[in-house]
Amino acid sequence: MDSQVILVVEDEVLIRMLMAEVLRDKGYQVIEAVCGDEGMAILLSGQRVDLVITDVRMPGQIDGVALATHSKKADPLRPVVVMSTHLPATDAVIADEFIAKPYVPSMLLRAIDKLIGQPWQTPPRNQSAS
Repeated sequence: MDSQVILVVEDEVLIRMLMAEVLRDKGYQVIEAVCGDEGMAILLSGQRVDLVITDVRMPGQIDGVALATHSKKADPLRPVVVMSTHLPATDAVIADEFIAKPYVPSMLLRAIDKLIGQPWQTPPRNQSAS
């Protein structure tokens, strides 16, 4: 069984690298995108993505809120975590979880565990009812 796939969309290279390293160390597969445009291309490619983590302010045509909105329209059950220094949590209504920056990795891991569980679990959206 493959581990769950998380798309990390963050333009700050050090933040993205740290986040990806923490998630990989936990056992998740991670796809990294440097901007909303790249994140959108990955979502449109048909690549499996179980959860999206996105910053809000990024270069390019698509910001994190637009990316989150597209992800939810394409797959309403795919969880989205929005992270921002600038956006108040009340403006991140499309997100399943909002994490204010700066944050500690344990906050992110708790949010992911709540939304999709551990890396080797079947995401709740894919489990069939018994």
